[in-house]
Amino acid sequence: MPKPAGGPASLRAARVTDSVRSPAVGAPAALGRRPLLRLPTWTGFLAPTVIVLLAITVFPLVYSLALSLHSWTMGSLQGWRFVGIRNFVMILRDDSYFWISVRVTLKYVTAAVGLEVLLGLGIALLLNSRSSRSGLAQTLLILPTMMTPVVVGIVWRILYNSEFGILNYWLSLVEIPPQHWLGNLRTALGAVVAADVWEWTPFVALVLLAGLQALPGDPFEAAAIDGASSWQVFRYITLPLLRPTLLVALLIRLMDAFKTFDLFFVLTKGGPGMSTEVLSYYTYRYGFKFFHMGYAASLSYILLFIVVLISQLFVRQLARHEAEG
Repeated sequence: MPKPAGGPASLRAARVTDSVRSPAVGAPAALGRRPLLRLPTWTGFLAPTVIVLLAITVFPLVYSLALSLHSWTMGSLQGWRFVGIRNFVMILRDDSYFWISVRVTLKYVTAAVGLEVLLGLGIALLLNSRSSRSGLAQTLLILPTMMTPVVVGIVWRILYNSEFGILNYWLSLVEIPPQHWLGNLRTALGAVVAADVWEWTPFVALVLLAGLQALPGDPFEAAAIDGASSWQVFRYITLPLLRPTLLVALLIRLMDAFKTFDLFFVLTKGGPGMSTEVLSYYTYRYGFKFFHMGYAASLSYILLFIVVLISQLFVRQLARHEAEG
């Protein structure tokens, strides 16, 4: 290498510069490389939430699915015994009580959801026609829905009490003997339906009210100019335009009604007989009274399949409406 001009001082400066530029002997070559995978900073904050959600949703789902394929009675010395789909076959083919609970569930869901939609639609139309004075009414309307189902059940259990309930007091004013609302085969299911309707009709009404207030005004103005009656406006304009909102309200309530457990547990505990034993309570009874956990897990997956099937039907209806509109 040629000597730099400037004497020994310049030579020492050049050697120092060369030593800085060249890597040290034996130093790792990858010391200055960037990492192969660099995660964004926000993943560190999101990871705990994702882990918790997986732990409380995915793990119980997989565990219960594995349990449904086994025979296991809690408290017995015998462990899990794999039986495949035998639990499902026994339920669908041999369990007559299962079909009774399915029939009770369908009666309850049809009556409760049907009444909630009809009453909710009427309340929504009434509030929409008086929108300037409906603020306080909407606030009061939401109160039953804000209560937990257990509290609703306790309130209605007091109302239905055969000795000091207010319903029997009103009947006594017209000289009608007291009724055992929750202990009578003919009235027990209707009593639970009434409590459910009282709790969830406000929710349906507010959903439909939001849909009514979002409807375009041009079709209604054109109908008024053409001299259409109130029934014609409702039948040919309001109802078709409100159909997507109606389907959403129906879907939410159907999914929730099929899973109702709290009201039956507080009010009737499935009785008298099996007159109010819906599928959710029947599953609870097998799992936490008889401790047949594998059989109960299979019942819960059948209930899940029914809810998913109904949900898919409504989702397809919504998709078809969106495609047509």
